[in-house]
Amino acid sequence: MICYVDIEHEKALQSAEERAVHQAHCADVKRRLEETSGDVCVVQRYERVTRQWLSKLEIKALVISGNVTDWAEYDEASLAEMYRIIRNADLPILGICGGLQLIAMAYGVPIGPMRQIKEGEDDPYPDFAPGYFKEWGFIPVRVLKPDPLFDGLGEKPAFLTAHYWEVKEVPVGFELLASSDTCRIQAIRQIGKLVYGTQFHPEAYTEGGAGRRSPLVNLVYPEGYTEEQTDGRKLLVNFLREAGIRE
Repeated sequence: MICYVDIEHEKALQSAEERAVHQAHCADVKRRLEETSGDVCVVQRYERVTRQWLSKLEIKALVISGNVTDWAEYDEASLAEMYRIIRNADLPILGICGGLQLIAMAYGVPIGPMRQIKEGEDDPYPDFAPGYFKEWGFIPVRVLKPDPLFDGLGEKPAFLTAHYWEVKEVPVGFELLASSDTCRIQAIRQIGKLVYGTQFHPEAYTEGGAGRRSPLVNLVYPEGYTEEQTDGRKLLVNFLREAGIRE
């Protein structure tokens, strides 16, 4: 069984519409993880994930979600158990976007906005963090170091990005695996352990057509997106294979 840890803050889920969109995203990721793993995926709020709970359910791997709420809104005490789980790393972990930032925070690494928008520069999504530069859309990342996570993906795979914060330093004991032109830390791995973080969203892959749209892709491309972008799926499969969940 896989656990998808939902780290979104309740502040972002106040309206019925916001909550419905978020629930649709979680359900979509759950389906994708089950399809790519052949195993069951349970979605759990971060405040309810404990080491005892993980052991009781015999969870085989954690995938930590992204979030739209600024980290200043979180009570540090509510994150303490997730920090312990990350630092203990008794099972494979993949942190996505905010999940990467949570891993960095667990190791005391600074995070923050990439930069402010320059004069005359377009803001691709002004409703979110207006005035700040964002990586927004499917972009190529440069694989800097061979790793099973990127097996079969070539030197510049493309993944969906939707963020304005970044991890400022590689945590001690980790290595940098991938970068982009505008964000240096796109993927990291803990040396000697199956703990990964990606600033991009591998779970938001597309396979063409409109019938299986990712809610996150719909947010980033409100006018529609029909190209196939399957590198994210391949990366998830690689992670699950390394975790021993998929052959």
